[in-house]
Amino acid sequence: MSLAGNIAATPVLRRIARANWPARAHEFVLVVFLLFSFIGTQPLAMATATPEERLAGSPLDRLLVPMMTAMGFALIWARREAALEALRANKLLVAVVLFCQASILWSNYPDLTLRRALLLLFVTAISLGLAASIDDLHRFHTRLFQTLVFVILVNLAATALWPDLAVTDIGVAGIYGQKNPAGMVAMIVTIVCVTYGFGASRAIDQALAALGAALSLFFLLITLSKTSIGLTFLALAVGGLFWLAQRLGFRFALVALAGLAALVAGFVGLVAVSDFDVQRILGAFVADTSFTGRDELWGFAWRSALERPWLGHGYGAFWDVGATNDPLVKLEPGTWLGDVKVGIINQAHDGYLELFLHIGIPMTLVAVASVFVALGAATRRAITTRGGAGVQAAYAMMALVLLLYLLHNLTEATLMMRGAPFANLALLLCFASGRAFGPDRSPSHGR
Repeated sequence: MSLAGNIAATPVLRRIARANWPARAHEFVLVVFLLFSFIGTQPLAMATATPEERLAGSPLDRLLVPMMTAMGFALIWARREAALEALRANKLLVAVVLFCQASILWSNYPDLTLRRALLLLFVTAISLGLAASIDDLHRFHTRLFQTLVFVILVNLAATALWPDLAVTDIGVAGIYGQKNPAGMVAMIVTIVCVTYGFGASRAIDQALAALGAALSLFFLLITLSKTSIGLTFLALAVGGLFWLAQRLGFRFALVALAGLAALVAGFVGLVAVSDFDVQRILGAFVADTSFTGRDELWGFAWRSALERPWLGHGYGAFWDVGATNDPLVKLEPGTWLGDVKVGIINQAHDGYLELFLHIGIPMTLVAVASVFVALGAATRRAITTRGGAGVQAAYAMMALVLLLYLLHNLTEATLMMRGAPFANLALLLCFASGRAFGPDRSPSHGR
């Protein structure tokens, strides 16, 4: 090409570069956001942090989160039509986030609520910006797969190099300090890998997906996290139903739904036959009906939530409020909950009870409904979309991860909890599920 031709082409190239910057920014922020969520800025240090250190937070987080938030707002503006589409589909979710900000007005500790509610707002803005700037859903799934497999490799390396920190008496904890968070992460990565393999068209990508699934499943099994192991195999079974529904059509989906309704009806019948004896019913399915002592913690959380049932104690204003003000400090000794060292317990080990403590029962129900709305949208699109196997697999991944999010919160507390890896990813997937991708859509033009 002549010099004159190069000069003439330069403005065109510059316009193309400016037009494509959201795609490049999206991939960079996505990887940083996932690493921040699943590894953190001080992984091993925060896993063994004292209550005082948790209260103070990480100075690196206070630098990184605003930077990602600024990029998130830039992506929202650049893809504002797509952002509005995602917002319209997640109105309930946005209402909950705004209510958390308003809870500063009645919080037990307004300064803590201000910090923690703002973190939730920032993560929401980042998630919305990332969801709005997805131009290719299969490519998004690919980056998710690659980054989360890296997280598993980091955990396996930490387990091999620092076993004193990464291995506990009850299971492998990796970089998380406890086996349950480690199992949760491995559960998520396993589902991401398996669904990515079903959406990949090249043999090399399918082989890498199988390898990633094997590594994450291996890490999951050595964590000995029974809840995450059980939920993973349940999700894989549900994923098999997705695969069959995609191939056999809507009638199969109706049959599967009828089967689920029959199971629910059978369970209700079992409850009635057992005279509504919850302990007796649970004893038929699990060996430990106290769920390793969680029943006592749940009872305490329930009583505390009923003190302020409509508005809650304020977002982020119940646990991790300092040793002097710890909610368990006034309990009489004599039970494990009363005897436990102050600051060790910092969640209700039930996401629904936990959110009830923070923002009251009405908005907790709204929060749960918002996840069900996103789950329904992802499920419908996984079955009916004609965007290709990669798009279908990505929607199936969203649906399965959101289903696990709801189920996992029965014994752990991550529902709308600021900074929690599962909550961060769920926010992103809720917004992404609100967008339609397929041959009739053109995300790169902002829709």
